[in-house]
Amino acid sequence: MNKLKKSIQDNGGFKHWFVNVFWYHYRWPVLVGFVVLGIVVFITVDALKRERYDTTVVIATDYYVDDTALEPLNQVLEPVVEDLDGNGKVNIRYVVLYVGDTELGRQNQERMYLYMQDHEVAFYLMSQDISGAYTNPDLEFFTDDLRNYDLPADEDHPVRMSLVGHPVLTQCGMEDMYFSIMDHSTHKGGAETKAARENALAMVGALIETK
Repeated sequence: MNKLKKSIQDNGGFKHWFVNVFWYHYRWPVLVGFVVLGIVVFITVDALKRERYDTTVVIATDYYVDDTALEPLNQVLEPVVEDLDGNGKVNIRYVVLYVGDTELGRQNQERMYLYMQDHEVAFYLMSQDISGAYTNPDLEFFTDDLRNYDLPADEDHPVRMSLVGHPVLTQCGMEDMYFSIMDHSTHKGGAETKAARENALAMVGALIETK
């Protein structure tokens, strides 16, 4: 500290020292430091503001579903979902995909395949025709046999379970829905993958109870 005070005095006071000594020699490290600090602060604030989800529900239909009308479904599912991030509240992400035979539908078909590869997404609700297409054993990513989870699967198609006419789903504009699960934990086994499976089983259990 004494050496710094002496340097300032020897260089004509603080202003002269700052401009002609400190800033002259250290301006670039200081500027780079401010830029790095700004980036760190921006990333931190963005991460804190970003909405985090405890689980994902994929809804795929060949007709349009209003994604703002899913509150009755959320009221059934939310109480049984685990608060994975420990923030004191459960947040479910609903992905509503119209996959009919239109340009938008074809784009969403690609999105559907991407979700089926995501090991943190396990819960799928699909309309009747869409369920028939996406539970095809010829697909690379194939939904799991529901009998492995002691769920009441369709006799002729055990990878899906009928929720046709379910009162809550009907209230949300979905009358012909089927449930399927993609359990990636059998070959990946991470904590997030297992949590996705457990949440999916808890949610379908809640739907069965309200059927």
